Amino acid sequence: MVIEIIIIVLLLIVSAFFSSSETAITRVSDSEIRKKAEDGNVKAIRTKNLLENRERVIGALLLGNNAVNILASAIATSILIVPFGDVGIFYATILMTILIFIFSEVLPKTYAIRKSEKLTLYSTPYIKFITMILAPINIMVQILVSSILNFAGGEKNRSDWRQNLRGAIILANDQGEVRKRDRKMLEGILDLNDLRVEEIMTHRKNIESLNISQENQTLSNLAIKSHFSRIPIWKNNPDNIIGILHIKDLIRAITISKNFEIEKIMQKPLFIPETTSLSIQLNQFRQSSTPMGLVVDEYGVLQGLITLEDILEEIVGEIFDEFDKPSSQPSELNDGSVLVDGTMTVRDFNRFMDWKIPDDEASTLAGLVIEKAQKLPQKGQILSIKDYKFKVISRSKTRISKLSIVKKLNN
Repeated sequence: MVIEIIIIVLLLIVSAFFSSSETAITRVSDSEIRKKAEDGNVKAIRTKNLLENRERVIGALLLGNNAVNILASAIATSILIVPFGDVGIFYATILMTILIFIFSEVLPKTYAIRKSEKLTLYSTPYIKFITMILAPINIMVQILVSSILNFAGGEKNRSDWRQNLRGAIILANDQGEVRKRDRKMLEGILDLNDLRVEEIMTHRKNIESLNISQENQTLSNLAIKSHFSRIPIWKNNPDNIIGILHIKDLIRAITISKNFEIEKIMQKPLFIPETTSLSIQLNQFRQSSTPMGLVVDEYGVLQGLITLEDILEEIVGEIFDEFDKPSSQPSELNDGSVLVDGTMTVRDFNRFMDWKIPDDEASTLAGLVIEKAQKLPQKGQILSIKDYKFKVISRSKTRISKLSIVKKLNN
């Protein structure tokens, strides 16, 4: 009997190893293992290779765990059935259930959750050996399981690394490991691939540009007085941009001679399709010498203007210089509502207030209100959009200039 008890204890230890290894492998961070492997950590390199076939490894561990648990229960039953008869089967079931649950499941898995990386690194050689030993049976089980899942219509879950990373950022923020400001920056980087230039561009009506038909002296004075380093130059009509004037080039030309031609010092405009993603455009700005582009639609009609700074602001938030007007930012009123300019984008407002107003139907707050009303709303009109209440404060002809927004209280 003593030998049988020792065997049961050993089997419970082996079961604990299987359970802890299974939990550690499912919980360990692939990115941390890969980073250590790239740094030359031998254990991490072995673990990285092992995790490349995670399904087969987990299958082998589950197979081994069930085998030792059944064997331990069978031995316990054979011991207790001698003094107690058939009722010994019941006693053995109760006893082994308690022992396996505490010492082979809860205890090792709890430890594995706390020390998943350390446990995986140190147990990799043993797991690899077990996987090789149980490979023939494990492969047959895997084929059977795959066939059943394929027949039932079960497809592999192809995880999006961006969503996984976004979830990790949110989790780290909730746990206090990442500050709110840093979280917004990280999420801004992930959003670059989903946002298009038309969503953050300066609309063509708000572009400050100059007419080339003006006299050089007049045009130069207007350019220098402007608060921009680069100014679009148009001919015949403001939508016909023929070049970009850099203030440095203008000043250099003035110091050399007052009789110069604007056309010769202008830079060629960079035209960008409105559907271009911000990630692609960011790379284009990096490769080109002009951090400014003119956004056009599919017909080549000017829609707006975008700069490198606009894209960077999607990552780091609003960048103010001495010429920016802070009054354009939302302001919280005493009644709990927020007063905001209608031209502000929904995305910028959400980032500023940390709200979740839907931004899939319109880019700006005014556009969202018009989309909801299906017409140009009147001054004082109130509309409800999801968990938010919008009120039109002021309207200038066909444009909503000011809105107040209040977040509804959940009952």
